[in-house]
Amino acid sequence: MRLRFQREFRPRRVASLEKRSLGLLTPIDLLRRRLTRGLQVGASDQEVRRGEEVEALVTISSARGLGDIEVGLVCTEYYALYSEGVSTDDSGGRATTYAIAHEAWLPIESAPGAQSVRLTVPPEAPFSYEGDCLSFRWEVVARGRRRRRLDAQAKHEISVLP
Repeated sequence: MRLRFQREFRPRRVASLEKRSLGLLTPIDLLRRRLTRGLQVGASDQEVRRGEEVEALVTISSARGLGDIEVGLVCTEYYALYSEGVSTDDSGGRATTYAIAHEAWLPIESAPGAQSVRLTVPPEAPFSYEGDCLSFRWEVVARGRRRRRLDAQAKHEISVLP
């Protein structure tokens, strides 16, 4: 009797979208998530237009170990990067990489409780877009800046309309 293993086919794009929905784009994100206990961020509006403001609500339950806290609006650009093979048996391929398209940070008080901050989406900034080769993702981010250590981060995705 032979055992057969059934393997589910999932295109790379689907797997990366699943990771993105969990907020695990890089291996270090899992470690950041563990460090973020005591820090949460939310946004009043899920959809905003370019040039409008979004209200961020930062909740600090415990400031212990968070360091200096900042809240910001971050747009990340994800794009396909094609490469050619280096040898005859290597055909090269496509990889997805990212770059920060926009970021703006404001310091807030490191005291336990809820704090509200208004952040403005620049009128010339890119809008949210999910494509095969190019995507723009907007997030409201709260981070605890810690010297010589990994920053704690809490994120909340928003949609920026054209």
